[in-house]
Amino acid sequence: MVFTLINDIKTIEKLQQIELFVLDIDGTFYVSQKLVNGALKFSNLLKKQNKKLVFLTNNSNKSKKEYQQEFDALNYPIKENEIYTAGIAAAEYIKDKFGTKRIFLVATPSMIEEYERFGHQIVTDFPEMVVVTFDKSLTYDKLAKASIFVSKGAFFFVTNPDLNCPTEEGPIPDTAAIASVVSKACNKEPDIIFGKPDPKILEMIMKDYQVTPEKTCIVGDRLYTDILIGINAGTLSTLVLTGEAKLEDLKDSAIKPDLVVDDLGQLADLIIDGGRG
Repeated sequence: MVFTLINDIKTIEKLQQIELFVLDIDGTFYVSQKLVNGALKFSNLLKKQNKKLVFLTNNSNKSKKEYQQEFDALNYPIKENEIYTAGIAAAEYIKDKFGTKRIFLVATPSMIEEYERFGHQIVTDFPEMVVVTFDKSLTYDKLAKASIFVSKGAFFFVTNPDLNCPTEEGPIPDTAAIASVVSKACNKEPDIIFGKPDPKILEMIMKDYQVTPEKTCIVGDRLYTDILIGINAGTLSTLVLTGEAKLEDLKDSAIKPDLVVDDLGQLADLIIDGGRG
């Protein structure tokens, strides 16, 4: 058990008072479509204690329905309001901040449907805004048009800062890598980069659930996204070692989580009795 060497009593007491847990998905709740050790123990404990559990991912190429299907396949059904993705939350943020817009959207068909659901008009000419997501249906024509529109003054919005997406075969280009092509082509940096670690999306979740930062805990496996967004939003942060980050990564990192656990089962133990049992 690694946490007994790192986590202090005062922080554990804060953890036990948390009302809203915001979990990353891949690497935190499941890995390669299999629930991590202790995932059910953790979620069942939160239900028993009437605490809230929602999921937050930087992924911006899937709809909420597609994520619900993934969770269904794990025999862990979730409701639509229990899943937040950077791509879809970006559509809501744009509507709240700027109103409905004419958007040239670099995205999959399912994401286009999500943006239209928020009232945005998805166009191929004269957009007010170019939005780049993790587009697995990417074409050169999309990149060319996005670059031209941004160079002509369209607002440049990127849904998340992830450069790559890990796969079993190796890393593949994610949203920021796609957006970097547009940036280089027209010599223009994005106006907004949404998603973790920017605090906006976590603030939206806390507002939706009417919970303060002091009563919120972000849980994830990446220091520079999951843990950093917690720091930026003023919430408690917990690093799990079931995904990308390893314990030795903390030695040279300026980003320090409040808590470190091997997995969600150990986090449940901390909530129950401080890990003493």
